[in-house]
Amino acid sequence: MAKENKKDQLQNLPACVSEFIRQVIKKMRYRHKVLEDVKAELMAHFEDELKNCATGAERDEKARQLIAEFGDVKLLAVLLRRAKKRCRPLWRTIVARSFQTIGVLILCFIFYCVYISLGQPNISINYLHEMTNLNRPVVDESQNAAPLYQKAFDLYKEPPDIEFTEEELVSWNDKILLNAIRENEWVDELTEKELTALKTWISSNTEAIELFKQATEKPYCWWERKTDDKSLIISILAPELGKVKNFSRLLSWRAVLKANSGDIEEAFDDLLTCYRAGRHFQGPRTLIEQLTGWAIQAKSIGTAFVILQHQQIEGLLLKEFQTNLEKLIDEGSYIPDYTIESFFWKDILQRCYTDNGNGSGHLIPGRLNIFTGKDMRVLNDFENPVLNYGQYLGLSLITTDRDKIRQMFENYYDNAQQWAHKTPWQLHQENVDFEMDMDDWPRLKQIRYWPVTVLMPALGRVNQIAYRYKLHTDALITITALLRYRQDKDQYPKNLDELVTTGYLKNLPMDCFSNKPLVYKKTGDDFQLYSYGPNCIDDGGKPSYNEKGKYRMWSDEDADAIFWPEPEPKEPKIIPTYSPEMLMPGY
Repeated sequence: MAKENKKDQLQNLPACVSEFIRQVIKKMRYRHKVLEDVKAELMAHFEDELKNCATGAERDEKARQLIAEFGDVKLLAVLLRRAKKRCRPLWRTIVARSFQTIGVLILCFIFYCVYISLGQPNISINYLHEMTNLNRPVVDESQNAAPLYQKAFDLYKEPPDIEFTEEELVSWNDKILLNAIRENEWVDELTEKELTALKTWISSNTEAIELFKQATEKPYCWWERKTDDKSLIISILAPELGKVKNFSRLLSWRAVLKANSGDIEEAFDDLLTCYRAGRHFQGPRTLIEQLTGWAIQAKSIGTAFVILQHQQIEGLLLKEFQTNLEKLIDEGSYIPDYTIESFFWKDILQRCYTDNGNGSGHLIPGRLNIFTGKDMRVLNDFENPVLNYGQYLGLSLITTDRDKIRQMFENYYDNAQQWAHKTPWQLHQENVDFEMDMDDWPRLKQIRYWPVTVLMPALGRVNQIAYRYKLHTDALITITALLRYRQDKDQYPKNLDELVTTGYLKNLPMDCFSNKPLVYKKTGDDFQLYSYGPNCIDDGGKPSYNEKGKYRMWSDEDADAIFWPEPEPKEPKIIPTYSPEMLMPGY
């Protein structure tokens, strides 16, 4: 009814006035209620001014004068809108401005999301090529051991399964030879069937072992690796590592069998072959290659310990073995090299971040799918591509820029390379934090620097493992010298200094966990040789045991790492017995 009355009132005014009011209201473009108020005010103004006009002509003339006095319709509408805005309540102004600001921010956010989504990486360096060049110091392919290794791999025969009757079989897993004998060290610990299967495995790989031995005598080793333009070099596979480890097990067991039969010279030759193979994986290599190389060498060193404990060996053979082993060890044998490892994060930056020319840039959402692989998973893998991209986009928005990530990685790897030349004892004294207090970072910083927290390897662990392997090797050389001294002098020396002064050792074996020589004690007709261990404290030669009661050399407990003699098990090994019914499925 009110609308009809207003419409009737507008029709009661001259036509020019009605049209004028309609134009003003139309050009104001404001809220409906305010427009109705302005319309009512204008109508009241014209009605008051025209009420004294006697005739229609006079009324029209007066209306045109009033309209002329108002001036331009558009300008009047703007002025009226501004006046109404100034007169509105403060709370309404705040709400209006807030919504306007939010709208602008949302629009800017949308534009920014589009901007970072359209970013493109600048792939300027082929780090795979750089990595290959570092591992290929010469052009002469005849100096490369890789082709011979590959031929040995092609001829390699897997170990046979052990033949068991149902009554003899304890676990189906024990049918696999290497699983069945994984905790055994000497021939008398093997069953007849295990020994038969072991000899069959070794004899079937005679030709492969010969090629493997030829490969280890080559001075260099490099592998031609390939990848597509979209893959990170960190995802490159190295299948040869597992195969070389298989040969280290093969040669170690062959050395044990040869030593047991009295062929010590051939046994030591197999162990030196293993050790040489490990040298082919020293830096500059990836960390996994270096760790594999050290593990292979540790396998040969550990087997040598076993042979020394079980066999009486002539002094000349011991001297020859010690001399050959010392020749294979150089100053940098057990120092980690992080050059190749630093290529990984550099490749990640150039493939996943934009480059604005100043070294900075942002994370590209569309490139984060390379982190969802089996070995690189840092995000949830949704079936819905929209959800996948949503989390990529969210991660890109909160991650800090390329330059800050680069500086963080560079500082860490530069420090780590310096730490690699320091022993665990020195690092312990300096209270070095390999983790850079990342666990204590505020949650927001951990999220913004997630590439660092997720992709940074445990370099502190690598450093300690490397020095453990070095210490194990030094201990073996020392024990060999002590056994030689005993054969020549009919007694052990009073201290390790005598080994150096008499020429049995070149240098004192330094304990990387104490900054002192290894602890040597004469014990009646034998001796004890040990390291302080990871706690950097002399616990008096106290051993550590695992939950099965077996001696564990490296432990974070209050114990020492004992090299000689190996401590007896804490408890005798208990072998469970099973009835045939217990082996039936569902028992």
